[in-house]
Amino acid sequence: MSVYTILVACMKLVSWMPREDSIKEPKSPHYLAIKRTLVEADIAGIWSLQLLQATILVSLYEMGHAVYPAAYISIGTCARYALALGVNECLTVPMNSPDVMVLEQEEKRRAWWATIILDRFVNSGYPKRPPATQDPQADVLLPTDDAVFDQGTVGLDRLYTVSSPAEPGMGSFAKLAQATYLLGRVFRHICELRVDIMHQEEGMQLSSQLQRLLDVSANENEISAATSICSSALMTLSDPNCASLHPMHLEFAKRLLKPVAEEAPVQNVKDFLAANVDYQAHPSPLLAHWIYQAAIVVLRLNAQTGDDFGKVEHLIRRLDALGQRWLVATAYLHILPGA
Repeated sequence: MSVYTILVACMKLVSWMPREDSIKEPKSPHYLAIKRTLVEADIAGIWSLQLLQATILVSLYEMGHAVYPAAYISIGTCARYALALGVNECLTVPMNSPDVMVLEQEEKRRAWWATIILDRFVNSGYPKRPPATQDPQADVLLPTDDAVFDQGTVGLDRLYTVSSPAEPGMGSFAKLAQATYLLGRVFRHICELRVDIMHQEEGMQLSSQLQRLLDVSANENEISAATSICSSALMTLSDPNCASLHPMHLEFAKRLLKPVAEEAPVQNVKDFLAANVDYQAHPSPLLAHWIYQAAIVVLRLNAQTGDDFGKVEHLIRRLDALGQRWLVATAYLHILPGA
């Protein structure tokens, strides 16, 4: 079986929808056959970018359908595989390279960013766990705009680094990569046992950068994986132990929770998963963690303050709707108190 055949099989796998399957079992014969094939390819010594991409898709499938601990192990495999291929060395583009080389570099960079995104997100529930990949340096390039890349070009005149200010038109993958980079910094920040002025200033800087990226997405009427990661990171940064009742935090939490915990219509992803079984959007599985985190915060603050921080019923309906595409949302529902 060629590496391209394996890659296409993984594309088909990740497109599986539980709502179209009466069994709703992610560990299907198709999934198990692909896992065996990838192991056999490793044993045979077959190494290629396409097999890395296939492993990334399998990892996304496992994470999106709560196939644990396989998802965690597979993401670690992606990191080691990427390092073995040297894709982490393609984080900058030589401006004098031929176009073909630039495109190859971009494809490898997108694979490396996909690995980092999965690696950071899988640790969202336990930020103290060491990641499998290092945090990118400030001068590392973000993925180029998706529309430009789909046309077979890179757009060397509009390249951004992870430290670039968020701007409209960056591209959804670039915004997701930048949000993930900031999430990793938030994890490192809250795990540091420091209370000095530099640590406080870093926290304020992170908050400002996350808020700017969130505002850019909001101005583009975009409910996406990037917005959910920014919101989750801001909530984690503001209250790492999920216990604060400080008035400033309460006001901040109410503002941050409003788009997800109220029934008011929002743009994109079919009005943010309005509990409509026929929605045609393709939501990211990364939305599930923010909806669950928001539900936990709403339950705690409503109970401890007596104030109205949102209706948890709206969040339950959103998880239920998302569960029709990604079973991880259904898994979150099962552990949500009162769901």
